Amino acid sequence: MAYQFKNTDEHVTFADALLSKRYRKAQNDFLNQVDRLIDWRPIRTLINKKYTKRQNAIGAPAYDVILLFKMLLLETWYNLSDCALEERINDSITFSRFLGLKMEEVSPDHSTISRFRSALTELGLMDKLLAQFNKQLSRHHISVREGVLVDASLVETPHKPNGTITIEVADDREDNRSEEEKEAEEDYQKQVVRQRKGTDEEARWVYKQKRYHYGYKKHCLTNVQGIVQKVITTAANRSDTKEFIPLLQGANIPQGTAVLADKGYACGENRSYLQTHHLQDGIMHKAQRNRALTEEEKQRNKAIGPIRSSIERTFGSIRRWFHGGRCRYRGLAKTHTQNVLESIAFNLYRTPGIIMSSSVG
Repeated sequence: MAYQFKNTDEHVTFADALLSKRYRKAQNDFLNQVDRLIDWRPIRTLINKKYTKRQNAIGAPAYDVILLFKMLLLETWYNLSDCALEERINDSITFSRFLGLKMEEVSPDHSTISRFRSALTELGLMDKLLAQFNKQLSRHHISVREGVLVDASLVETPHKPNGTITIEVADDREDNRSEEEKEAEEDYQKQVVRQRKGTDEEARWVYKQKRYHYGYKKHCLTNVQGIVQKVITTAANRSDTKEFIPLLQGANIPQGTAVLADKGYACGENRSYLQTHHLQDGIMHKAQRNRALTEEEKQRNKAIGPIRSSIERTFGSIRRWFHGGRCRYRGLAKTHTQNVLESIAFNLYRTPGIIMSSSVG
């Protein structure tokens, strides 16, 4: 059966012809750079393998999934809500051109983009999409061969419990609570969810930098240029150390590659994994009780620090550019979709500059 999609890239209209000069002047803007950078056909194929909506509510052909995914990117790059995005597309020649909409065509309804985002979440496609985008970026020498970095960042939710925190809260780096204290947290969680409607019941408290935070944790693997390779989302009380190995598994990191991380990841299990898989150990050393760092360990940490800071710049850039670091939605799965989408948006935003710097160099 041949599926029918709304056509977005054939037959130039009279209005399009009148605006062609303005389009040509915009050839070097960011959205055009993205279109030149990415072959959207594999992205379409990947989504269409699982996304089977072929008609809208009134029986008309469904929108092309690339148009819908590009809408998600625009929403992320420009920090727009679903409703604001719909309005902006109808007002913006640049947005319409990027989406392949003709001048007489209007934006899909805001509810359409909401349902599409939910479908990507339910179908578990986001991690595969990140991998596909990165596969294409690797053709432009954006790869992990020079080294990879591991770190985590909090993503707080506004949908937090009210009242005083009456439980022992996990520390950001390591959860050293007893099983009884962890069970008390789950009882507390059930109670606060009943007391305040709208509380994000999958989020958790964590104690970091002398403050309590409620939400999730984004564990990331990047290359040395800060391009995100993999994302794992957990509740905020999940220890960073526990996600070190899962981040590396399945990441196709060549043997001999250096894996850099701060001292919070220093433990025998993580170092043993690196040795077993023939990866260079770039985890910073941590002083132990009754054992200070040697001068050699201090110098090694000093050498690792500036390189490892690239991943912190990635987190900071996502917060500044896209207002990331705060949950837009409730629940672990939807927050993971947000985290991965922000990572794809960041990679596409950052890559043209990296390519330009490499060509100049």
